[in-house]
Amino acid sequence: MSDTVEERRKRPLDNDVLTPRTQAEVQSDLLSKDALVVAFDLLRGDDAGIAFGGDTHYCIGATLARLEGRIAIDSLLSHFPEMELARPAVFAPHLSIRKMSSSPVRLRPARG
Repeated sequence: MSDTVEERRKRPLDNDVLTPRTQAEVQSDLLSKDALVVAFDLLRGDDAGIAFGGDTHYCIGATLARLEGRIAIDSLLSHFPEMELARPAVFAPHLSIRKMSSSPVRLRPARG
């Protein structure tokens, strides 16, 4: 991964997930190679989510995103309190995140 970081710094690619990170700056300094090699640990467990990062790379919008998610889910459940899974969720293979590709549900509006 370390070699790939150096390669992306020398030759950036369009539509590449790593290129923007190799050019990201914190207080006018490029992120170190070590910091970039850590946001790609392929050996971490299934329960190690990276959606909002961590440590010095924690997402500044994480609190707002969680609040928005909670409001959206609360609203959905208030309109469809009897919502249930129609089939088990399907997860797509992905190198760095657990990516749900579908989660079919049955919706029944609130009664009365």
